[in-house]
Amino acid sequence: MSAKHDRVMAALELREPDRVPTFDLMNEYAVSNDILGKKPHPMGPILSNEYGARVMDYVFKLPGNAYFLDMEMERFAHLGAAAAVEMDYDAAWITYFPVMRFRDSKTIVDIFGRYSDVFIDEKGNLANPVYREGLITSPDAWQAWDKKDILRLPEKINRAFSKLFKKYGDKFFIFGYCGYGLFENVWQPMGFERFAVAVRRERDFIDRMIRFYSDLNCLMVEAVADAGLPGMVYTDDLAFRSGPMLNPRQLEELFGDHYRRIVDTAHSTGMKMIVHSCGNVTSLLEWFADCGFDGVHPIEPTAGMTLAEAKEMVGDRMCVMGNLDITHILVDATREEVFEAVRQCIADAGQGGGYILAPDHSHPGISVKRLRWMVEATKEYGNYPL
Repeated sequence: MSAKHDRVMAALELREPDRVPTFDLMNEYAVSNDILGKKPHPMGPILSNEYGARVMDYVFKLPGNAYFLDMEMERFAHLGAAAAVEMDYDAAWITYFPVMRFRDSKTIVDIFGRYSDVFIDEKGNLANPVYREGLITSPDAWQAWDKKDILRLPEKINRAFSKLFKKYGDKFFIFGYCGYGLFENVWQPMGFERFAVAVRRERDFIDRMIRFYSDLNCLMVEAVADAGLPGMVYTDDLAFRSGPMLNPRQLEELFGDHYRRIVDTAHSTGMKMIVHSCGNVTSLLEWFADCGFDGVHPIEPTAGMTLAEAKEMVGDRMCVMGNLDITHILVDATREEVFEAVRQCIADAGQGGGYILAPDHSHPGISVKRLRWMVEATKEYGNYPL
């Protein structure tokens, strides 16, 4: 494997690499297109035009539309991988997520039961859809929900990531991403209020959904591992900025054994697995370590989290990843500010290894110039011994 692979593996195994690795989330058309000098995704301008939207309202009802959307997701994964190579990242989060289905030019339904609004960013690119509500509101609705596309996911994931790894696997450490976490996939298709009621009054229903998605996650882990990828991202946004959305004891009761099973499945294949959870998850860091995750991201600064505290709490048990700000530092900060922010991150979490520098999130307004400064600063300040 490459020096980048060795560098990232050392950090994930809590050893000192030659240099602090860099990692980014390749989840936005806008950023990848800017890196590669490409024009906005053509679907954005079409959907933003009144006539074009009417035409697409018709096209989206035609048979075979789902196939072309899935192929576009594969192109998106390759776009992100090419951009990661261009940026000289050591590692990157690469998404292949063939689950979205346009209902019309303004709305999307995914195969799990989310109903979302289409979102076009300021540069004319398609961006992450905006969640509106869930469509599975009862045990009967869950029983009746067509799950064929869900059950096909592992095969699609294996095929797409196999091609991607063959092309890019020796160029950087690929963390594959291909699905929502258990918590998100249970509450969002029914809405949070409905979920809260069901946890108390329809526990069998909730447990059945959790088991279904736990099984699916394990199959997706096997699919990604068989494709050759060395790592995987497990995402589950469990917290607000003020703290966890559920009591940590309840999270353990509902999801703990399933989390450990998913991580154990990854480790049995030789893959590393990191957890991404937005919000202030300070009170959940020890739990993530107990579940066996190799790393935790993003240690969100706008939620009041700090690298120094996270490193002190779990740095001897899991790799800390993040937490470079994407509201100012990677949007409109000066070069000096970016360099100072990188230097501080490395000072707070880099000692002894077990740290990977990364933006805390992704969004269309992130500046490519400042991402390049991030890489440059890491190469200046991140060489071991620090």
